[in-house]
Amino acid sequence: MRHVRATALLVPALALTLSACGGGNSAYCSTLTDNSDVSATVYTAVVPGMVTSEQVDERLALLEQVQDDVPEELQEDFTTWQSFLEEVGPKLESEDPEDMTAVIEAADDEVDAAGEALADHYTGTCMD
Repeated sequence: MRHVRATALLVPALALTLSACGGGNSAYCSTLTDNSDVSATVYTAVVPGMVTSEQVDERLALLEQVQDDVPEELQEDFTTWQSFLEEVGPKLESEDPEDMTAVIEAADDEVDAAGEALADHYTGTCMD
């Protein structure tokens, strides 16, 4: 009987805790899902010749809309990803091979991990 009572008390407490974590109903998720054309690619790789500077600008505009609502646990990844896009966006207009190489090299392990964490949250939390 004690286990049943403890479980009965634990379930609402967990629900409150999880709802405070910025779930699928958060402003962050709502803004992303309301802009699905851009959010579908906002956290995907930037490949020279396949992604334009205009597309990066669209991604950055969406990130600006959500930056105040990013869940705390994703804040560092968000900043890393946003900085990456700001760095590589202008280089995508160039035809200089050095700029193309710089875009590829800018996507280091930290940037890749940040993009993956953000994409996982978007698909696993916002789209649920």
